[in-house]
Amino acid sequence: MSLITWRAVGVTILAIIGLGCNVFVSGVYKGAQKIMANSNILKKMTEKEQQLVDSIENGSEEKVKIPSPGFF
Repeated sequence: MSLITWRAVGVTILAIIGLGCNVFVSGVYKGAQKIMANSNILKKMTEKEQQLVDSIENGSEEKVKIPSPGFF
């Protein structure tokens, strides 16, 4: 594994030890709930991305709109 992966594993283990297993798992669960609450937005983004990839694979010259830095 790469160095970045090992660092991520180390940080995760330290977070579990520092917070405690229950708090860590609870936080991960709440984060997953927030992501699932926005699933419609993620679905629309995924569909738009699939259309873009399909148009690139088919040789279409559709221009890609780059969001402004304040988009997120």
